[in-house]
Amino acid sequence: MYTIYGRPNSSNVRKVLWLCEEIGLTDYERLDYGRGFEPVDTPDYVALNPNKVVPTLIDGDLVLWESNAIMRYLAAKHGPEEFYPADLIARAKVDMWMDWQLTTLITGVRELFQGLHVKDTAYTAPEQLEQAGKLATSSMEILDANLANTGGYVAGETFTIADCALAVFVHRWYALPIERQEFIALEAYYERLKEREPFRKWIIDQGV
Repeated sequence: MYTIYGRPNSSNVRKVLWLCEEIGLTDYERLDYGRGFEPVDTPDYVALNPNKVVPTLIDGDLVLWESNAIMRYLAAKHGPEEFYPADLIARAKVDMWMDWQLTTLITGVRELFQGLHVKDTAYTAPEQLEQAGKLATSSMEILDANLANTGGYVAGETFTIADCALAVFVHRWYALPIERQEFIALEAYYERLKEREPFRKWIIDQGV
């Protein structure tokens, strides 16, 4: 049995739990750790994850952190194969978009989330929110153009773990109280994801 440390309202935990639901993986215990729950700065938790963040996955002797690494591991181990393709070119595209989520997409959306939803005063200044909105819009422009080309999902015509990595932030883009530029392909993508029960359960139903 796996153990997953992490609160269900964390974006990084939610995308892992979403993937678990997609692949039919139910053999895990989830422990509430992180903001508002068990602390992540205790010696016992730091011994597992020195970054003091969630999620952390335990599989026997394996201790794994970084949500995208966890998703790669679970998808490769439990399939289906199209979620994380064995073909190197197809897999490289999935990896590219997952890395883009970590380096680019997350920045503006996270700052908007911290300022508008968490109400963290470090992010609530009007000029900061304006800049965060510009960054988020720029990322969504890139994603919208890509989706217009693929006609389906982030890394191609079929659903992959790249969608689990990115779509949490697409949801926040649409859920936060902001003025949004209209993106036709992106909006169609979001509506398509809403048809997936695991997405509704772990992303929509968990709030912003």
